[in-house]
Amino acid sequence: MELFIQHGIRAVKMDDIAQGLSISKRTLYEIYTDKEELLFEGIKTYNCQRVDHLTEFASQKGIHVIDIILEAYKLKVDEVRQVNPTFYEDILKYPKVEEFIRTAHENSREEFLNFMQRGVNEGLFRKDINHVLIAQQMDAMSKYINQYNLWQKYSFSELFANFYLVSLRGLCTERGVKVLDKAMAKIQ
Repeated sequence: MELFIQHGIRAVKMDDIAQGLSISKRTLYEIYTDKEELLFEGIKTYNCQRVDHLTEFASQKGIHVIDIILEAYKLKVDEVRQVNPTFYEDILKYPKVEEFIRTAHENSREEFLNFMQRGVNEGLFRKDINHVLIAQQMDAMSKYINQYNLWQKYSFSELFANFYLVSLRGLCTERGVKVLDKAMAKIQ
């Protein structure tokens, strides 16, 4: 995964991976039938680690939904700093991986709705908002950003501030806006 992240997926050959792991190419092909299967397993592992990290973070005492959102933001910023932009372009050329990412995203909808309710319960999110519609809005923003490759033109921080943060502020109660502003001041 480090090679894929540094150089992009297509630029990395199975020979490079075998050499980096100090194993033969034949051994690598005994474990993974092709590059897509290797990439798929790497993406699954990365996704599980990210979910586990955020779940553990969310379970800590005194952590609220805005803390969780900003922790996810920090993880994404760290990821984007390390990833060659061609990685994101290349990933679209691997149908199994793209399908996994799409399915994982769709499966997270229920978790998103529970998350929104948690924010309402904590007094940070407004209860008069249709959370299903908000989930669809977030999906639409993500698709727009990807469809027009806005990540090539703008930094992740700028996209987050102008797309997601603006929307997030609209979801917040007065108390939630204060908590969000205070938390954002710490990370900027």
